[in-house]
Amino acid sequence: MSRAQPPSDPFGGDGTDRPPSWMGAPGYSPYRDDLPPHAPMPGAPPYPAAPEPAPPPVGRPAPGTKFLTALGTAVIWAAVNVVLVLIVAGAPPAGSAVPRLLGVLVVPTVLAALAVWLIARHRGWAFWMLVVTAAPFFWVLRSLTTLVGG
Repeated sequence: MSRAQPPSDPFGGDGTDRPPSWMGAPGYSPYRDDLPPHAPMPGAPPYPAAPEPAPPPVGRPAPGTKFLTALGTAVIWAAVNVVLVLIVAGAPPAGSAVPRLLGVLVVPTVLAALAVWLIARHRGWAFWMLVVTAAPFFWVLRSLTTLVGG
């Protein structure tokens, strides 16, 4: 049975105290263990002092979404519905059909606005995010009112 070979010597395998050839390569700097951790490299400028964060506002509530903003997002989808009805119908509906259409749109618009407001009332969302959030609520409620209303 053969014996295991001892680990290779880092200063050349021939037993001399001569360093390996790669230690003299351009750009090589020997490792020094006496540097403190996270110290900047020699010659580097010092790190700038970090600005202290501003204290949180006292006495003011966090900006939230108001109900009128949520209602505005639902009204946008109601207007899209009216435009789609006018495109599909081809001509403006008869005089009694317009108030009926607008009356049918009131319930899904208010309920969609209420749902969006309940979700976003404690957060300050961008208006486009509220519009995107209102879309599924409005269209599902609109289809349900169409099914129930006949």
